[in-house]
Amino acid sequence: MTTSSLDDLMPTVNFANRATTQTDTDWGARIIPDCQLVYVVSGQAELFIGGKSYTIRTGECVYYGPECPHALSAPIGTDYYSVHFEWRKETAIPVHPGHHILYADDAELSSATLSQTSIVIVPYGEVTFPTHMTVSGLEPILAKIVKEYEFERPGYGLALRGLMMQAIVHILRQLLDIGKPPVTRGRIEPAIVAMHDEPGRNWAVSELAALCGYHPIHFAKLFKEELGLLPKHYIIGERIKLAKRALLNGEKIEALSERLGFTSLHYFSHQFKRVTGLTPSEFRMLGRP
Repeated sequence: MTTSSLDDLMPTVNFANRATTQTDTDWGARIIPDCQLVYVVSGQAELFIGGKSYTIRTGECVYYGPECPHALSAPIGTDYYSVHFEWRKETAIPVHPGHHILYADDAELSSATLSQTSIVIVPYGEVTFPTHMTVSGLEPILAKIVKEYEFERPGYGLALRGLMMQAIVHILRQLLDIGKPPVTRGRIEPAIVAMHDEPGRNWAVSELAALCGYHPIHFAKLFKEELGLLPKHYIIGERIKLAKRALLNGEKIEALSERLGFTSLHYFSHQFKRVTGLTPSEFRMLGRP
């Protein structure tokens, strides 16, 4: 296990892109020279590493470090972000990892031991980066990283370093929250299930609170404590997840906005860009193979 202090990090982004795969894409068993973060926007990817298999669904990501044989594939068409980076490096200028990527055989892949990374955050203690995780709100930061990497404007290396640091802190904050005892989720579970079953319904807080047997004010407080969001913002996030897949499947933006319960096309576009960093039209265009 590698342990570093948050205050000592100097991340360097070596490569960043957003791409869409075809069905049954397989990158093979590989060994990379740096670290990689893969975030699935829509679709599904599979990772085999350290003797375990991980399914990466929409809104989820995986992280793994250097010199560890792994196999990454996508059984269906998948829209994803990929960022190669190093935790600490004096220069911020990207060095593409492609020339140093090696291919592994089956024996190396099956016998590989997964090495984890831990970050010490004063005064909170040590946080271990998991291989597989769900991180809300990460997509807009990744979109900025890709844009900065592609355009290479003056100072882009330092800009990438700042954005990668922002992404790391964003992930660590959510990991710290995940570590808290889940004392209230069972209490709000009926509301979560209802919102998932009917995401296009214009849910009132009083209706959701009644499903859980609480006064609306107390319910909203419990919901915020557990998920870090108000019920309104939570259901908007769930609608956006559904919207991303529907857009890539060709559904018309106007019909999608209405189906998912947004009050207007303008409001839908505003919320979509707030969550993803892109308008629905931009997302559809960039998500095409």
